[in-house]
Amino acid sequence: MLADILGLLSIIIVILLLKRFVNIFPSLMACTIRWKESINLEASVKHSLDRDMLAAAMILPFCLVADEFRLYSPRFMDGLGDNAHLAAVIGICAAYCIIRTLISKMLHPHKMNPKIWKTAGRSSFTFFIILTLVLLAMGGIMRFAGIDPLFTRNAMLCVSAFIYALFLLRKFQIFISGGSFFTGFLYLCALEIIPTGVLVASAVFF
Repeated sequence: MLADILGLLSIIIVILLLKRFVNIFPSLMACTIRWKESINLEASVKHSLDRDMLAAAMILPFCLVADEFRLYSPRFMDGLGDNAHLAAVIGICAAYCIIRTLISKMLHPHKMNPKIWKTAGRSSFTFFIILTLVLLAMGGIMRFAGIDPLFTRNAMLCVSAFIYALFLLRKFQIFISGGSFFTGFLYLCALEIIPTGVLVASAVFF
C-alpha cells in the first residue's frame, strides 16, 4: 500500500518536471563523458537548478526500485513486512545522505576554489539522476521480459557499481583540477569511498 502511494506520487512529480528533464538531459549525458561539463553545468544557474530539482525528485523512485528489487536487503531486514522494509530503505537512504552532507561540511577546504568544491559535491546529483533512470528502465524491461528476479538484481547491482565508479572518476578529476592528486584522493576517500564502503559492508555482513 505504501509503495503504491509513493509510486503514484513519484509519477506525478516526474511528470511535472518532465520538461526540465528534457532540457537538461544532454548536459547530464555530457557530464559522463567529460568532467569539464560538470563545471559548465554548474555555471548555468537554470541548468544547475533544474538538475537539483530532478535529483530531489529521483529520491522516491530510487528508494522504490531499491526496495522492489532488494538492492539493499541485509539479513537484519529479512523479517520486515513490505511497508516496514520500504520505510527502512528510505530511512537508510536519508541517513546516508545526511552523513555525506555532514562530512562535506566538516571537511570544506579553505584553500580549494569554492567553485571546484561545489561542483565536485553536486556532481553526485547528476550521476544519481542517471543511475535512477537506468535502474528504472532496467527494472521495467527485465520484469516485462520475465527475467529471473535474482539475475535482474545482480545486473542492477553491477550497473550501479559501474555508474558509481564513473562518478568517482569524474569527481576525482574535478578535485585535482583545483588541487593536487594526493589531496583529491584524500577528499574522495573521506567524502565518498568510506561512507559508501560502510553502507555496502552493512548490506554484506549484517
